[in-house]
Amino acid sequence: MNIFDMAPKYSHIFQHFVDKIKSGELKDGDKLPTEDVLCSYFNVSRITVRNALNQLMHEGYIIKKHGKGSYVNTGVAKMQLNSLQGFTEEMKSRGMEASSKILDIELINADNIIGSKLQIEEGSKAYCIERLRLANDEPMSIEKVYIPYYLCSDLDRYDLTKSLYEILDKNYGLYPQKAEQSIEASTAGKREQDILGIKLRASVLKIERVSYLSNNTPLEYVTSVYRGDKYIFNVTIYK
Repeated sequence: MNIFDMAPKYSHIFQHFVDKIKSGELKDGDKLPTEDVLCSYFNVSRITVRNALNQLMHEGYIIKKHGKGSYVNTGVAKMQLNSLQGFTEEMKSRGMEASSKILDIELINADNIIGSKLQIEEGSKAYCIERLRLANDEPMSIEKVYIPYYLCSDLDRYDLTKSLYEILDKNYGLYPQKAEQSIEASTAGKREQDILGIKLRASVLKIERVSYLSNNTPLEYVTSVYRGDKYIFNVTIYK
């Protein structure tokens, strides 16, 4: 077999499992056959099978468990790091239905950290909106958003279970044009365990983001906790 023969066979195996997953024939948590079985079934080499499985994992269709095999993982959200989209937009682009539950809304006096992030005086008013974000009714992340009060002084009169970016754009003409973001690997505490329905000390991703308007005014400061088993973050890198 030469390299030109491998591509169509690898693609065929990949598409075979994608079709079965999308049709519901293979469900979340189902175990895929072993590499030996797949080699025999498709009459291909082990490297071709591994290429197909790696692509399925990269696309978020399966996960690999060391020493156990490959399992269907349909609830994974793939997020593009070099694209500034809200949760609702991102889930919609992945064919998933986004929803939110309000955990807390309050008008706070900014401390020095929040004031610094939003470039407002310490003690200035800011909205603090904490939401549970869900995809296809499954808890995905806990998101806490801080927004300067002076930008949208009656924000709390809107239904904040909806897309926050859409509300800000439609009612205030505010939409982020760029953002600075950091990602840190961590483990879930008791509160994250209870809200996200995961195990204590399960892997999570903690993300901080400051989004800016076109004139470089900070629009929001966001801290989020994402389930480590439900997210794949992709980024396109250029030389």
